Amino acid sequence: MIGDEQTIILWNDNPADIDFLGFDAVVAPVLTALRMDALDPLTVGIHARWGGGKSTVLGLIAKDLASDESIVVVQTNPWAYDDQADVKGALMAEVLGELEERFSADANVRTQVGDLLKRISWGRAATVLASGALTKNLDLEKLVDALTPKKRTAVDSMTGFRSAFDEFIESLPNVDRVVVLVDDLDRCLPQAVMSTLEAIKHFLSVKRMVFVIAADQDMVRDAIAMNLAASPRGERFAQRYLDKIVQLPVSLPHLPPHESEAYIGLLLAHRDCSDLQFAALLQHCSERRRANKLPLLAEMDDLEFRPSDETLRLASQLSHGLRADKIANPREIKRFLNAFSVRQRIAQARGLTVRPDVLAKLLLLEDRYRTDFETLVTTPDVQRPVLLKEWEAWATSGEERPGGVSEDTRGWAQSEPSLVGESIGSYLTLAASLAIVSGASPVDGALAAVIARLTGQSEADRRAALEAIAELPVGELRTILEGLFAGARLADDVSVTVEAAVAIANQTPELAEEVASGIKENCWLQLDAGCAVDIASSPQAALQALARALAEDVTLTAPVRQAAIEVLEAKD
Repeated sequence: MIGDEQTIILWNDNPADIDFLGFDAVVAPVLTALRMDALDPLTVGIHARWGGGKSTVLGLIAKDLASDESIVVVQTNPWAYDDQADVKGALMAEVLGELEERFSADANVRTQVGDLLKRISWGRAATVLASGALTKNLDLEKLVDALTPKKRTAVDSMTGFRSAFDEFIESLPNVDRVVVLVDDLDRCLPQAVMSTLEAIKHFLSVKRMVFVIAADQDMVRDAIAMNLAASPRGERFAQRYLDKIVQLPVSLPHLPPHESEAYIGLLLAHRDCSDLQFAALLQHCSERRRANKLPLLAEMDDLEFRPSDETLRLASQLSHGLRADKIANPREIKRFLNAFSVRQRIAQARGLTVRPDVLAKLLLLEDRYRTDFETLVTTPDVQRPVLLKEWEAWATSGEERPGGVSEDTRGWAQSEPSLVGESIGSYLTLAASLAIVSGASPVDGALAAVIARLTGQSEADRRAALEAIAELPVGELRTILEGLFAGARLADDVSVTVEAAVAIANQTPELAEEVASGIKENCWLQLDAGCAVDIASSPQAALQALARALAEDVTLTAPVRQAAIEVLEAKD
């Protein structure tokens, strides 16, 4: 149980292999569509925001198709490709490689795959040569040959690839469909997004081929538009381009309140029962979902195992608080529960007793509204009950908003439980020490509030905070950097930390070396493509050197390295 003092319960961030959320209602029509003769070839788009369950749905589709011998499933992730220079060729080669492995005993299949791979290889060679990547010992005659348009029938012609691929798929024995599951497309750089879609549209979309693309549609559309930046109608074209490729768009729903509550309850209950008991609990929820009976975790007396009343009450309270904060997807919920579980265990180890619902509400404030959290922490103990009473009165009755409280916290203040009368001073002292752990320099309330603003959700507030600290002494800026990097060590997303640190280095060049060192020591493996752009765009020599190290570090993902390379090359 989550309140057990002897254990700490954490949930991984991977796609779920169990259907907690009734995604079978989404999977079923997709499975039906991919088997329909009238829809051939077919591209399905599974659309949802970050953490909305797209990868889980792909996994459920793959699991269902695994037992069907007439269907070949290829699972691919363009974001993970090492060869970002030719994503198109990498995707096509991956599909062919999977088919070759499936039919490894068939000499005819192996021969056809070899011929198709040769076409791709010539196309990739031409791409490399045309880009000017090879400058030493360049054979101009070979360059002309590689770039000379080929006849459709030539074995090194990409012009004839589609028809040759069509014949190849048609000849595969006992195969009704080849289903390619494309994940994380929305995490790719814009050019990689376009290359993936072009590979699907122009080369691989033939009879018997099905593509299921899991991505945030808005981000994919933006990536297409970025490739057409010079066009005044880029966004409009991007939507039409996407509509042309995806014949069957399927949007995953946002979690409604009853699903959010049941999801949290199931996560909490999963560790208290056997797999068999949990399967029965899931089945019970599924049956109530189909019968439109709410709440889903109710009327469980016939089950061998039922979640405790404490677990159900906590699930309801957490769900209400998270909904007030607009957290409505599975990944964010699991991340919050992990933070909640860790914080609860630390409080127990320090001898503090905090009701789970009170802790959850305080943690929401700390996690989502850091400036307001600092207001609560820095308010003296004797004045804190007055502040909380005015805060809740403003949120529920429309009275005057107290000073130091942002408009965004109205939903948080309205949510249960009320904090008026709760003894939370000792916990807030602990939470403040955990939120910003500064190595050598103590962080006073004012600087802590600055750090909270620099890493907050509002871009406008972050910019204003940077402007406000421009004239601070170097010593105070150094303390702010220490606080930023200490927070980064505990964070999953370091993008705002890197953004703020690089901006400080640009404002105060004498701190550039410390910024570069701090990013390397505390943020390196969490860097994303946006971080790479921020670092490589800095004019500071220390950050330029860091960008070059980033571009060469094979332990980082290909999109991160490629982003650094592109910015560095553009500056040269």
